[in-house]
Amino acid sequence: MRITRRLKPGEWQLYRAVRLEALRESPGAFLSRYEDALGRSDESWAEQADSGAEGSDRATFVTIVDRPVGVVSLYLDEVEVGELLQMWVAPEVRGGAVAGELLMAVLGWAEGNGFAVVRTEVIGKNARALRFYEKFGFALCSGDCGGGGSQLLRPVGGGGGREALPGDNFGRGGSAGGSTGERR
Repeated sequence: MRITRRLKPGEWQLYRAVRLEALRESPGAFLSRYEDALGRSDESWAEQADSGAEGSDRATFVTIVDRPVGVVSLYLDEVEVGELLQMWVAPEVRGGAVAGELLMAVLGWAEGNGFAVVRTEVIGKNARALRFYEKFGFALCSGDCGGGGSQLLRPVGGGGGREALPGDNFGRGGSAGGSTGERR
């Protein structure tokens, strides 16, 4: 049985396990390094996990199938704008429903907590990640969006298709990348 849900307080070991696996398996997709993460204290992991398990300014979701096979976090970055971080799905479940379930869970949470827009960044040459985000209503940012990769934006609450994107605020076109999702 597959379960996608928000991390619960006290589940820092579950969070640490899935985050370390993500960093080990996909080192080019994140700014954080596996070796650095290994050196973090238990208290540091617990603090980060608990902050994503409670409150309305950030959330971490996991998918579990016998073990954690996916993770995504969302942090309030500026007024009503959330930054999607740490998106990762285990290789054995890629191409299935896990990534979409994680993304829809975090977007639903964002809508219920007053977020207006979600932003993410794709780095490297990960055209597959770009296509995935575009499928769920994200569009490449036009203008100065900051960051070093491809910045993508999606309004919250308008469904998952491109029709939900106001043309005045979101651009199309651009190049490829791999989801960075960083905050430790």
